[in-house]
Amino acid sequence: MPKNPPQIELRWRDENYGSVYAVAAFRNYAGTFDWSERTHQRFRGCLKRAGFEFHWGRCAYIAKTGDTAERKCALCDELAAAGFRIIHGDVRPQAEGGEA
Repeated sequence: MPKNPPQIELRWRDENYGSVYAVAAFRNYAGTFDWSERTHQRFRGCLKRAGFEFHWGRCAYIAKTGDTAERKCALCDELAAAGFRIIHGDVRPQAEGGEA
């Protein structure tokens, strides 16, 4: 039986207020509690390579440098290459339906 790939939701947000400036930001509302430690490591690697880091005050993943569209697309590319199934928020042109 084939293993189901880990699923993720990318709920893109505007985090440009107060003391925080974000080029791109998202929250993940999909259940990650059943991910293995290895899956969490893969996810963190994707974030790092795409220029995102977790902001504890906003409870959001934020990229502070680069271009908005490029950062979003880079993250989606990284996640797809790592075997994640993006169930919401895939902004890549080849993604079914485009930006969600």
